[in-house]
Amino acid sequence: MEFGVQPQLKSLYLANNSWLNDESIIMFASIFPSLQLLDLRSCQNISKGVGQVLKSCCKIRNLNLAYCSTVNLLGINFRVPQLEVLNLSYTKVDDGTLYVTSKNCRGLLHLLLENSDVTERGVKHVLENCTQLREINLKGCDKVHASVVDSMVFSRPSLRKIIAPPGFLLSDKKKKLFLRQGCIVCSESTLL
Repeated sequence: MEFGVQPQLKSLYLANNSWLNDESIIMFASIFPSLQLLDLRSCQNISKGVGQVLKSCCKIRNLNLAYCSTVNLLGINFRVPQLEVLNLSYTKVDDGTLYVTSKNCRGLLHLLLENSDVTERGVKHVLENCTQLREINLKGCDKVHASVVDSMVFSRPSLRKIIAPPGFLLSDKKKKLFLRQGCIVCSESTLL
């Protein structure tokens, strides 16, 4: 089918499409350059095409790549200053990807990394570069040491919510201290 450019479309939900691949999402990005929300959750055949989408659709504010196990943002030159919400949960995202993402998406407010392969080194890159970050989800991130939570609260004053990595113990004393900093910290035990 032939489509013309449709700049008025702002949201595109393509989640759970097994037929969707890099060529498809690149085509959608060329047709809908003004996208602000793109949901590609559970699209298993997407890899480097996401980088091309981010180059074409620089107004994206919300990008959901959860459960996209082959997504790859490394080695891609893109800038998405308006991206506020990025969901990379249940992906194989690592510290290198977080470094690239934090350099190119400095306006991030919400970063969801549940059950990803990041370590505290990658988390530190995000905290250094994303100065407005308000929420980060590290639930199930086994490679992130629980002790990083304390430094996160005090090094990034914009943080309002942290879902801690496994093994983090939240005492009443720490909970009150974090709340005085304006940050709610949830541990695995508080999420049950």
